[in-house]
Amino acid sequence: MEPSIYRSLMAVTAATMIGGSLLAGCQQRTSTVDTPSGSRSTTTVEASPAMKEAGRETKEAAAKAGDAMGDAAITAKVKTAFMADPDVKALQINVDTKDGVVALKGAVDGRTNVDKAVQIARGIDGVKSVDNQLTVR
Repeated sequence: MEPSIYRSLMAVTAATMIGGSLLAGCQQRTSTVDTPSGSRSTTTVEASPAMKEAGRETKEAAAKAGDAMGDAAITAKVKTAFMADPDVKALQINVDTKDGVVALKGAVDGRTNVDKAVQIARGIDGVKSVDNQLTVR
């Protein structure tokens, strides 16, 4: 598992555990209303400010983990597409993805292969843009 995905999953796990431990931090309010037919009590339960904050942090951590997993999936799809193309030397190209931006690094055998690699990467679902750092030998 890639280190960035592992860190993100650990953050989600920790945030979830913290959020669960704060569940006891609910605030309970009971109000009594006198009516002509008698008294009526209503109890409401509301999350404490700490619990609301834990929920927000959990959502943020989950979103970051999702982004990291999405980036890893994009990287895997680009590498797989490179391996499927006989003209592109997949092992000579390093692929990194951050927030949907794919960075291609390495040295390839000609401008045609650079253009082909960039074209393939741009064609992958989820790719926002391609940072072409490939060089020609």
